[in-house]
Amino acid sequence: MSNKPKLVSRYPLPLVALFFAFFFFAACTSVPADKTQEVTLTVGTPFALQPSSTLPPPGETLLPTDDWTATPPPTLEPGAWKTLPVIPTLSPKMLDIYERGQEMGRDAHTISVVGDCESSADWFLKDFARGKSYYRLGPYENLQDTIDYFNPSLGYFSFAAIRGATASTVVATIWRDPKYCEAGETPLSCEYRIHNPSFALIALGTNDINHREEFEPKMREIVEYSLQQGIIPILVTKADNLEGDESINETIARIANDYQVPLWNFWAAVQSLHSHGLQTDNAHLTIAPNFFDDPANLNFAWPIRNLTALQVLESMRRGVNNP
Repeated sequence: MSNKPKLVSRYPLPLVALFFAFFFFAACTSVPADKTQEVTLTVGTPFALQPSSTLPPPGETLLPTDDWTATPPPTLEPGAWKTLPVIPTLSPKMLDIYERGQEMGRDAHTISVVGDCESSADWFLKDFARGKSYYRLGPYENLQDTIDYFNPSLGYFSFAAIRGATASTVVATIWRDPKYCEAGETPLSCEYRIHNPSFALIALGTNDINHREEFEPKMREIVEYSLQQGIIPILVTKADNLEGDESINETIARIANDYQVPLWNFWAAVQSLHSHGLQTDNAHLTIAPNFFDDPANLNFAWPIRNLTALQVLESMRRGVNNP
């Protein structure tokens, strides 16, 4: 019997999805207290089970850990993360990681998504795998090449994108999906085994406000594990400031700087929006369809999130193919 998840036969119309978005957002920022309960998983588009026999076992490194920080990068001064560009480029070290990953059999056309509800939501990137009735690029038509390059992985269900997730959640075996993940796997290692990506968008922090002492070490664990597996981790700043002092974004940017991994500075992308693109709870993003030909939609955070995500992937695609 196939071990693939049962696939949803059709997708809701975009406006219907938007109608129900509020009900999803209302409950997606907290992990259930009972961590033994099974997580309900909503499956997206088909994905390929393509584990490679050349992939190393967990813990085997591509580069010795001290090689990643043997030549320390310039220190990122406090607050400097706010001036970092929204769209990153690839450092020479990440080009090396990419090449090693290709030697290991990583799929150049596949990305994984690691995070909480803003990563697991069906309206994050998945519209671009569903067909052109779900999106219009308008003045950003050049991004179609990137959509084609990473399609269908834009529509993959991720085993490491979990509603209410913290940085600790994705590296805890108790949160793996026992139906598809192997014993001893974490959601992160399960996702990487099943989808075999070359890139991973890692968007965490909103739910870590009450666990800040654990956030940095767990994020470093996620980054190092990704690098060990030949996968380029793309860290993402968050739009909210639920912690009150912006320390989580500061930490995310510092980690990206330390390992010279790409940083998608999403925070900077939404600062000009009304309420910085946040709903009245100051946590969830404002909603509009991915029709970029209508400038009014770009006054809302979700279209900006999807548009800048595509631009990040465009930068990664160009970076590895035209180093």
